[in-house]
Amino acid sequence: MSTPKQYNHGAQASQSKGRRQGDSLKLSKYITAPYNFVPLSKQIYIPEWGKEVSHDIPFEKGVSGELHYRLIAATPILVGGHQTKPANDRPGEVKPFQLSDNCYAIPGSSLKGMLRSVLEIAGFGRMSQVDEVRPGLRDISSADTVYVQRVFGKVKTGFLKRKHDGTHEIVPCSMNRLEHRDLEKALDIPQPIFSHTKKTVKDKYERWLKLCGEKKKDPNKISFEPGDRDATRLFAGSCQGVPVFTGQISDSTGFKGKHRDFVFFEQKCDQAIAVSSQAWRDFLRIHGDEGDKQDMPWPGYWKAKYRAGNSIPIFYIQDKELLRIGLAYMPKLAGDFSTHDMIRHADPANLQEPGAEFGYDLADLLFGAINGENPSDALRGRVSCDMAIAENAPKTNPQPPTILNSPKPSYFPNYITQQSNPINWCLKEKQYATYIKNDQSKTPTLRGFKRYPARAPDDVKVQQLTPDQEGNTKVQVRLHTLPANTVFKGRLVFHNLKPVELGALLWVLTWGGNQALRHGLGMGKSFGFGQVRAELCAKDSRIMPNDPDEAEYSPDDECQAKFMQQFRDEMCNAVPGWENSARISNLMAMANPAMADKWAGKIGKPLGHMRLEKKFNEFQTAKQDKLVLADYATAVGVTDVKDFRPLQGRPLADPTAMSESSTVGMATGPKAERLAVEETVEHWTNVGLTWIKGSRTLKAIIPNKGLTQASQAKAHALIDMLPPEQKARLEKKGELNGVNVSVTIKGNAITLDKLIWPTPG
Repeated sequence: MSTPKQYNHGAQASQSKGRRQGDSLKLSKYITAPYNFVPLSKQIYIPEWGKEVSHDIPFEKGVSGELHYRLIAATPILVGGHQTKPANDRPGEVKPFQLSDNCYAIPGSSLKGMLRSVLEIAGFGRMSQVDEVRPGLRDISSADTVYVQRVFGKVKTGFLKRKHDGTHEIVPCSMNRLEHRDLEKALDIPQPIFSHTKKTVKDKYERWLKLCGEKKKDPNKISFEPGDRDATRLFAGSCQGVPVFTGQISDSTGFKGKHRDFVFFEQKCDQAIAVSSQAWRDFLRIHGDEGDKQDMPWPGYWKAKYRAGNSIPIFYIQDKELLRIGLAYMPKLAGDFSTHDMIRHADPANLQEPGAEFGYDLADLLFGAINGENPSDALRGRVSCDMAIAENAPKTNPQPPTILNSPKPSYFPNYITQQSNPINWCLKEKQYATYIKNDQSKTPTLRGFKRYPARAPDDVKVQQLTPDQEGNTKVQVRLHTLPANTVFKGRLVFHNLKPVELGALLWVLTWGGNQALRHGLGMGKSFGFGQVRAELCAKDSRIMPNDPDEAEYSPDDECQAKFMQQFRDEMCNAVPGWENSARISNLMAMANPAMADKWAGKIGKPLGHMRLEKKFNEFQTAKQDKLVLADYATAVGVTDVKDFRPLQGRPLADPTAMSESSTVGMATGPKAERLAVEETVEHWTNVGLTWIKGSRTLKAIIPNKGLTQASQAKAHALIDMLPPEQKARLEKKGELNGVNVSVTIKGNAITLDKLIWPTPG
């Protein structure tokens, strides 16, 4: 049996600021998480041959065939099949996917998703597989957060109502506070009126209904006298209002406990505010409309009442064109920016629809693409994944009950790019970048592609339940995993691929031939489950040239290496410094189990979830200490600290605008919007040209300006402007000096418009 690893918590830990006196618990002075991010880049690679892809017209040097492989699980693995929901007396169950003959298998869709996610990163493709949401923010970790600045003194109250036409409106109203001690005195009951063990909105209204029944009071209204802050003369005043209760987050009799609720009165029907469809969608998503969490106010209590035709008390903030609606006095705010806005800030090309106008990235070309705006631009994939079947009838192993935490993109220290110090991974700025604009962060960006770093087998286990969670089986699940060393046999079928595309497929499948690296597959990746590697079965595989006069390839190691080298060459030509880029460094580091120990040595504890308990909230203390999730490759020493550069966002006048200089290997189409910046035309003499035949890229050194380039059809059109002799020299030798050029300069983007060969005299 292996000895558990020991980490020097004493050397790596510090007390969090603002923690209660006497708390002996210590935290690592860094944030840890079971996930990390491959950063976005300002370059998107669009292969120039994308418009030529066809299932019917073969590439001259194209290949077709099939790759047989063995997928070997380095850790327990679970690709979910049959599931049962949790109940009051038992946790939920998830068992592996099985075929009708009871053989365990991995569906082709799961394998395709695994491979595509790697190719999107390695091929510098678009970050397009992201739902557009506007995450909510409620951050009271300190008095100077952008949330507190937006909320303080600006919260208004009203009633949310459904109109006859199905739309929604808010009727504003006045508000006073209901002091719990005054309620207890008026009802002649002992403290506390609301127990902190019964803390949901539903619990509090049920308690209120019971008390009003016992005391013969109307639960839907209360008489009082308005005060400067608190309502007075409860049940005896001249004014009538509606009692409003929000969640009981603490004991009302304790130090700093919550001991006030609300009374809403004086509705102002003539000042009704229309609720836009966007504001309504934000409200529903932030308040858990899609889930069934009965402890949340909307699904647990208010949703049913609203659907029954009742108006419900809400808190709102009117912030210019944005209307933000909440169910608490410190409501969650829908962000100024959506997830798509944050991606656009890095590079609008990420969100361009694949198709004739903007081209296809490598992942699109191999695995297919859908264009929501123009269905005719959809592309059928030329690689299909068969189901992978488990060998030797492995036995399942039920894991201890656990909770499947779902990381939330609203946790901005991890999910949003922060300007941080790579020595201690603390925030450089006064405030975090969030989904809400502030003076330090006007164009924030997402961290990038989320990945679950591989780890050593002895660090793989489910998250242990806390004492608070042990008795609540409704949130628990038991995963039935297949054991480590389970082997699956599968097949990839490919049709009419260019050699460089086959090289990309082989590189992604085998990590460029590095057997030490791991893919992540299935459920429980945050616990370390589902780490797999692929071995190609050369004797069963076939690689057949499209040209019938050429001999079939022997798919041995040497042949595979040649195809993969073509992929490497293509990427290095298109993206200078590709192999050492932050994108590839992070991708490869997170696939390497050996890096997990280096992470633990730096961070002070292994990869894993942050702790959230009644008396100990690691998420909150991390924000109070201004901590940021470390860049994985930098933390484990794959890249030098001095090379760490978090991606800065760029303001866009038009959210659909696209930066011409940001997209590699692609000439912008006539419909493409331009950034709203000044445009100038300049003429330069004695310019050197470089023609890179493999990527069809024309590069030029513009005096005192630097490097610019053009690709695909635009590059060919420019070269055609040269006299035949100079054109032939450029295409043969790859270089031509002494050319005059005309360029358009727009912001930081330089576009080649014209090549002029000087005439004598």
